[in-house]
Amino acid sequence: MSSSSESRCVVVRSDSSSKSDGMFLHNALQWMEDTTSSNAVQNRRTVERQREIGHQILLNDWFVDEPKYDDAYFRKKFRMEKSMFLKIVDDIEANFPYFRVGFDARGRGSFKPLQKVASAVRQLTTGNPPDKYDEYLHMAARTGRDSLDQFCDAIIKLYGREYLRRPTQHDVARIFQAHEERHHMPGMLGSIDCTHVGG
Repeated sequence: MSSSSESRCVVVRSDSSSKSDGMFLHNALQWMEDTTSSNAVQNRRTVERQREIGHQILLNDWFVDEPKYDDAYFRKKFRMEKSMFLKIVDDIEANFPYFRVGFDARGRGSFKPLQKVASAVRQLTTGNPPDKYDEYLHMAARTGRDSLDQFCDAIIKLYGREYLRRPTQHDVARIFQAHEERHHMPGMLGSIDCTHVGG
C-alpha cells in the first residue's frame, strides 16, 4: 500500500471529505472480508461423510426386524421407549420441513429424519457435543447442532402445551408415587427416569 493510501486510512478529517474516507474504509473492510471468506471456502476440505451408510448403521442397530440391540437397551441409550421415539420422528417430519428429506444441487439426498432426531436425542441424553456422533451417524458437528436446535423448537411447538406446562398437584403426586415404586426413594421429583410416566 502506498504512503498516500496509508495516510488516507489513518487520517480523520473534520470536513465533508471525512464521509468519503469513512466510505473508503467501509468498502476496504468489506473487500477484505469477502476475500477472506472466499479463500476460506476455496481452501476448505470437503469431507464425504457417506450419510447413507450412517443411516443404514442406525437402522441395523435399532430399527430393522431383528436389530443388533434390543428394546431394553434402546430405552437405556435414548431414555425413552422405541415406540415413543418413532412417534416423535413421525410427528416432527410431518410438521417441520427441516426434518424432511431434501436434495442438494448435486442431487445428493439430505440426512434422514431418523438420523437428525437420533443425533438430537443422544446429545440431550448424554450431554456430549454434536461431533461426538460423527463417526456413528456420519454427521458433521454443524448439522448436529442444527438438528438439536430444530428438534428443541419442534418439541416445544408440538408438545409444549400438554407436556411442558407446570404440573398440577395431581401430576406431582403421580410422579412422586411412580418414582417411589420404581426406585424405593420417596419424595423425589425431577429424575429423568420419571419420563416413563404417561400423561
